[in-house]
Amino acid sequence: MKKFYSLALLFIASLVLTACNEATIPDKTNWPLEDFSHINQDGEDFSLSNDVKGEVTVVNMIFTNCSTVCSPMTANMARLQRMAAEQDINIQLLSFSVDPEIDDPATLKDFGNKFDADYSNWSFITGYSQKYIEEYAMKNFKAIVVKPKNDPEVIHGTRVYLVNEEGVVVKSYDGLDVPYEEILEHAQILLNK
Repeated sequence: MKKFYSLALLFIASLVLTACNEATIPDKTNWPLEDFSHINQDGEDFSLSNDVKGEVTVVNMIFTNCSTVCSPMTANMARLQRMAAEQDINIQLLSFSVDPEIDDPATLKDFGNKFDADYSNWSFITGYSQKYIEEYAMKNFKAIVVKPKNDPEVIHGTRVYLVNEEGVVVKSYDGLDVPYEEILEHAQILLNK
């Protein structure tokens, strides 16, 4: 009987240690993305079902005529892309234009080129209406996007979002003061599941 209790305690201890060692993402969100189908910086089709699902993706929202936060945010995404490559973490990046009537594919590509974007795993997308991106951002990312009349500056959030392989937003982060290592650590957790 003593041997049975010893084995039972050993089994329980191993379960506790396994649970303690399992990496998790704290304060996870659970925001499934609605399907979309748009075009990227090369004018090619880009959709949730064909290009995002099956990948771990970091998403942000920018526009090319932005005079404030979009250049720093894009520089931060470029740095994240370089860090992921250096650490051999297989993520993709996705930037939605919040000014789609101005940001055609060529304009987005010129913008991405300024930041040495590697388009093999970073897409800039457009090809929808202003109303669409305003509604999509709020519903899917809980983010405000508004283009005021008679003002070239689009009001939008500055968060970046980590999306899992099922197309669900699992976490959002500051897009200006970016916690690079935390994002990459969380991406690695998703990749290891």
